[in-house]
Amino acid sequence: MRLHMADPFPASVEKGLEYGQVDAVMIDADIYGWATRAGSLSTADLSRLGQAADELQRSLSAFPPAAQPYYERLLRIARLTLAAG
Repeated sequence: MRLHMADPFPASVEKGLEYGQVDAVMIDADIYGWATRAGSLSTADLSRLGQAADELQRSLSAFPPAAQPYYERLLRIARLTLAAG
């Protein structure tokens, strides 16, 4: 999480736009928010996080190539958070 937050937001991503099924900024903020509460998420939060992770997975190829590693790492954070329950 520290590495992700230390990285600047990808310059190739236009804030406010949707890439695939996700808003570039909101998916980042949502997953980060859930990840900060890993291990204590409600069933509803886990469901929403799972849905967000699935939407991000399906949307990765819609991001500019230079931004894809940023969002791939975000997806890994989401999957690790889901595994922690």
